[in-house]
Amino acid sequence: MGSKSLKIQVGATNLKPMWVVASILLVGALAMLVGGVVMQLVYHIILAPLWVGIFAGILLSIPLEIWDFSNPDVIIKAITLKDRLLMVCFGLVIGLGAILLYALNLFVPALHWGIKAFFVPGVVIGGLIFGIGVAIAGYFPGTIWIALGQGRRDAVYAVVGGLLGALTWSLIFGQARYFFWDTLNFGPITWPTLFGLTTKVDELIVAVVFGILMISMWLFIPRRQGGKACVLHLTGKTREVMPLEDEISEFKEDYPKIPDYVIEAVSVQQPRSSRIIFALAFDFTLVAVAVIVLRQIFGESTTYTWIWAQILYFINPHWAASLPYFQLFGGLKIVNGVPVNKPFSEIGWEPLSDLGTFLGGLISSILITRRFMAFKPWAPHIWRNRFGNTSGLRALASFIGAYLVLFGARMANGCASGHILSGNLQMAVSSFVFFIAVIIGAIIMAYALYGLKPWTSR
Repeated sequence: MGSKSLKIQVGATNLKPMWVVASILLVGALAMLVGGVVMQLVYHIILAPLWVGIFAGILLSIPLEIWDFSNPDVIIKAITLKDRLLMVCFGLVIGLGAILLYALNLFVPALHWGIKAFFVPGVVIGGLIFGIGVAIAGYFPGTIWIALGQGRRDAVYAVVGGLLGALTWSLIFGQARYFFWDTLNFGPITWPTLFGLTTKVDELIVAVVFGILMISMWLFIPRRQGGKACVLHLTGKTREVMPLEDEISEFKEDYPKIPDYVIEAVSVQQPRSSRIIFALAFDFTLVAVAVIVLRQIFGESTTYTWIWAQILYFINPHWAASLPYFQLFGGLKIVNGVPVNKPFSEIGWEPLSDLGTFLGGLISSILITRRFMAFKPWAPHIWRNRFGNTSGLRALASFIGAYLVLFGARMANGCASGHILSGNLQMAVSSFVFFIAVIIGAIIMAYALYGLKPWTSR
């Protein structure tokens, strides 16, 4: 397909279906946020029911599936800064979310602050391991569930690897805790508290400054090497259209039934399609803040540990309940020598929100993007370019990479959801350091494994 015909086809695409989806998601996200505020201020209920987590997961995962963020190619390009759209979108989400969250903090009495403690060895080393695993597998803990909903075969191996990675950390935590969590532990510090600013008004002022810095990435960072800043596409100040022909070809090869309006919304930088990305980012922002207002835990990786806590409690209750890590996150404990299991007492709705994440990937891939892959043999294009279409080796990479991702996430006490998104939205210092460590680990491994260099178009 020539570039001229491609531009004409893109310009003629009917984007109404995407706007319908984005509008539904925005209404759902707004309802969740407003419902959380009303729940607290009017009904004086401070904890949302567990089943609401399913809808939170769906509202968070559908935009990610539309962005194709469950595709290892997309994640590897994003984490190595080769395609910066998602990084810029998450900067927008974090910036807007921080301002909105700390504004709500002025009058909503009981927000669920999930600020992670900054223990230097665990956060830094765990972040590096996490980034290395992401570069190998092309998955985050949450996107594994979306990919499973999409019907990606390698996601099956990633689930198994992730579960075993989480189990390994759970079993060694008692011995590893002193060095990784107790050494150089500065507690749950944020950017405001780091500078001695502790009043709610002070925190809001810092959030505004922090948010503007995050949002300003739209002003300066282009999506790809040699392109224009993302904000110019939203305002229509540039006529540049960037549907890369090889990327379109990959879409058509991987997803034969994908509608043109999805391709344009994801791959083309022009005002009308970029604004859909903007709308989806707003949905993501509202849900991320709503979760905190609803006083539930926002994360994806702890579920992997929780699953083992429930399995091992069924097999050997006393031994499982005596493990320190399961006592922290599995809902297990020993009371007067008797093992006790209260499954959701520590983890909240996270297992159900992860279920919603899976369902969102399934719903979106079947009904919206038509990317459902029915677990057919498939390998990412970045992988094929380096190793060929080697399904067995790719399965092993998915397993090993996901093992490292979950092991690193549990070591750092957070993942892409709990640390990078939710933690930075709350201006946690630990989450910012974790994110930097993840980027460094991913860039190093992607260069070693695939020969990918950051900040280049190829």
